[in-house]
Amino acid sequence: MSPGIVILLGRCIWTRDSGAWRRESVDGGPGAPAAAFARLDEILSGDPPRRWRLVFEPEALGHQTVETPKVSRSVFASLAKMRSEFPVVGSETLGWGIEYPEPVQGGTYSTLLHAELTPGLAFLGDACSRGRSRLEGAWPAYTAAVACVQGGVASAKARFLLILAHDFVAVATCAPGKRSFKAWVGPMSERDWKAFSTLIGDADTRLSASMGDPGLRRSGIAVIADGEPTKLCPLWDEINASGRVATVMKMDALAAAVARIPRSHPANLAEAFPVPRNLDGYLAGAVSAAVMAALSIGMLVIGGRSRLRQEGASIEARESLLEGRLESLTRNQDEMNRLRSEAPADLAPICVSTHEVLVGLAAAIPDALTLTSLALHKDNGLQIEAMVVGPGFDSESLRHDIEKIGFIFAPADGWALNPATGRLVIHGKLGTPRT
Repeated sequence: MSPGIVILLGRCIWTRDSGAWRRESVDGGPGAPAAAFARLDEILSGDPPRRWRLVFEPEALGHQTVETPKVSRSVFASLAKMRSEFPVVGSETLGWGIEYPEPVQGGTYSTLLHAELTPGLAFLGDACSRGRSRLEGAWPAYTAAVACVQGGVASAKARFLLILAHDFVAVATCAPGKRSFKAWVGPMSERDWKAFSTLIGDADTRLSASMGDPGLRRSGIAVIADGEPTKLCPLWDEINASGRVATVMKMDALAAAVARIPRSHPANLAEAFPVPRNLDGYLAGAVSAAVMAALSIGMLVIGGRSRLRQEGASIEARESLLEGRLESLTRNQDEMNRLRSEAPADLAPICVSTHEVLVGLAAAIPDALTLTSLALHKDNGLQIEAMVVGPGFDSESLRHDIEKIGFIFAPADGWALNPATGRLVIHGKLGTPRT
């Protein structure tokens, strides 16, 4: 039997009824997320038992671009840096997943991290277990939308995916090295539609400036709409007239894509929780009849042994988990001691007006230079990465202006400019501005 498909977008739930899709909406307000999960609980735990796959995009789901090595989901979750910066990967109550890592500029890789902000998916897994069903997977709207166009004619043209539905609008950017997802839940204001339009236009401009192929400078748009786009998006006529619309799909395409996604896809949010084991119905009935016919003393003995085995397994698993955490804490403590031993004992804090230096830095950056990274450390260390994007860039003049605002370059690699790529890297510390 094919798996059942349920789609959750914000405050609306789509289920298939007699071959057609039926939409259910919950009232807005603080209780809307809880009401949506309560309705999903009823659907997943109902009869008959079956396998379920979800498009899972509630209000409390975050999406963040993360720099990562090219690793699998399990290795990603084991990296100490990822567990420190993103505690959700070690959570026992929050679902999370990542997209396949892709190469970006500088020889590194990046991915898109999807994570629940409040618990919800874990309870839906319990609902399936109560109904003797199985939750095969739950994928964010971004993953499902990208799967809609992969392998088709639109995949070569579409760099943006728009989801237009009742009380839910989203923009997914799927260009290489430029993945992101932004969603609006509930009625949209004029300001929201302006941000929607700017997001598509600005992203298109950035991609055009970075792509050498003129054929890709007009990034295409794929649309998934629950109805007529003109009724769901007041900007549709303008978008359609731009000539960028590569394809328009219905909710059936989203459901079909979810059915095709392999369970092993790293964005499967349900992989954060154990998969329940379901008993065969006939076997469960036979066991129940045997237990009812057994003597009461036999029931107590068997039940006691079973509880002891379960408690023993639970204690062993808990001990293994605590030992792993203890080893991680010990390594962290050793690293902290090493860093303390390397720090100079007579190092005094530098009192610098960070605000004044950053304001001066903003004024010193010319239009021909675009910042791509700025890191300010607690010891007043500053690291800047930028790209030369326009003509007329004067390297020596910029260096003089930065020194004037009080920046002290590192002796070895304080200033590194690659003329071939236009990449500029600056290392150093904040000092006192010169008068």
